[in-house]
Amino acid sequence: MAKLQSLFRQIRQNFRYIAKWAVSGTCSLIAGIQILVFLCDLDMVFPDDLSFSSRVLVSIAVVLGNWCVLFIFKAAVVLVAKQADVISASNGSHVYVEYGDLLEDRGGECSVIIPANRCFDTLVDNDLISETTVHGQTVQKICAAGITADELCRALQKDLRDNRRLLPEQELTRSEKRSGNLQRYPVGSIAEFKKDGEKTTYVFLGMSAFNSALHPETTDEEYALTVQRLMEHCWLRSQRFPVYMPVIGTNSRNNQKSERELLEYMVSVFRFHKHLINTDIHIVVYSKHRDRVSIQGL
Repeated sequence: MAKLQSLFRQIRQNFRYIAKWAVSGTCSLIAGIQILVFLCDLDMVFPDDLSFSSRVLVSIAVVLGNWCVLFIFKAAVVLVAKQADVISASNGSHVYVEYGDLLEDRGGECSVIIPANRCFDTLVDNDLISETTVHGQTVQKICAAGITADELCRALQKDLRDNRRLLPEQELTRSEKRSGNLQRYPVGSIAEFKKDGEKTTYVFLGMSAFNSALHPETTDEEYALTVQRLMEHCWLRSQRFPVYMPVIGTNSRNNQKSERELLEYMVSVFRFHKHLINTDIHIVVYSKHRDRVSIQGL
């Protein structure tokens, strides 16, 4: 029963997209019939004694029947689709939106974007960083491979200082942030981590700022700048290996936008900067969100 309810929710999420596609197909059928009217004698389609109103009703029934068939067909396609190709760059690269697990092992070389706070904390204690967030799950995965949280923290700080040539924009006090790192970096700062022998490069993207209650906050302007910096990083540092990222901004405390709205914004930014896309980019929507976030019609 739960699975059936999930399917209905998926259809509801994608109803406008599916209905629009079915209307387009129906209009194409009507256009084809109009062409046949000019080329063929269709007087035998309706009996001579059939009234005009009956002919109208039959025509409407045919159109509605065709729409229903196309709707059912497209709904079936959407329900099984796991990926949508939303942007094609001139160099053969693509931007995909897909359902899946961002942190799954993919085998080959790739970069995984991890939204983080601008202090680049690594303490997953469900106070500073929650284990339910992508940030927390990533830190736990890295630590499970033999790296301590302190070692990861030092590696990120070293990358910010030595490779990115970034300086903190603010030195916090313990009254402002009761735990974790006190050096806050500019919006959109990026720190990379790659364990020796591994093929996955984790790209920590500094977006949110913790308030005194350790809740992440991001303004609309900061969010826009973060996505812009992310786009530039993919262009400069991808090395043509695929880049995987979540829908950015879903855990921001003062963000009132839905996951679909954030996804639409990200795709619009990538589309505007299509000339900078030089590798395949995968925006990953958590697979269990299929019934609440549509990846169609972007």
